[in-house]
Amino acid sequence: MSMPYADVRAPVRAARAAHRADSTGTTRTARRAVADSPAASWRGRHRRATERVVSTSSVIAVGAGWLVAILAAGHVTLSPGWRMVALFCHLTCLVVGFGAVLTVDWFSLRWLLRREPLGAVLTAARGAHLLIWLGLVGLLASGAALGPDTSSGLVWVKLLAVLVVGVNGLFLDRVRDQLVAVQGRPPWSALLPGVAAATVSQLGWWTATLVGFWNANS
Repeated sequence: MSMPYADVRAPVRAARAAHRADSTGTTRTARRAVADSPAASWRGRHRRATERVVSTSSVIAVGAGWLVAILAAGHVTLSPGWRMVALFCHLTCLVVGFGAVLTVDWFSLRWLLRREPLGAVLTAARGAHLLIWLGLVGLLASGAALGPDTSSGLVWVKLLAVLVVGVNGLFLDRVRDQLVAVQGRPPWSALLPGVAAATVSQLGWWTATLVGFWNANS
């Protein structure tokens, strides 16, 4: 006696499944149509153009701040007491900035060893962002107050390393934002720029630190 009801329910279920499939296909088609529409295309181009302008402006701002610090260094003369204060600030900013960088890179290394999820790395980078930039700006300001000898080749190596760290930091911020927007595990093509930029960051910070240590003890 149950067979007729089973025969009735089977077409109904098939019809519902077909309706859901049609709805899903229609939704996907509509989304593709919206993504391919002129308005969406214009918004995408406008967003990319805005990002380029912001990136260019940020690079110019970092370069201008670096140049101002170098030019101001030749006009600053401190008493021995204030020089000790500037040196203390310089070392403190190095600990804050470089320490934050090492923390983020440590999380990155643990992610490469599959000990941490990528989300933990991005969270650490987001949390250390302000400390890194405060440390870098403080290094520039206190370094200018210490009056570096710009006739020395090693001093220019340190100054250029600081500039590279600043510009590279802007690139790292952009890579981080792109990784946050990726759904699921990002491909290696999206990770390689971050790995390269992190390597450049380490080289820049270590170069500036070692050259500063050498100059202080020579």
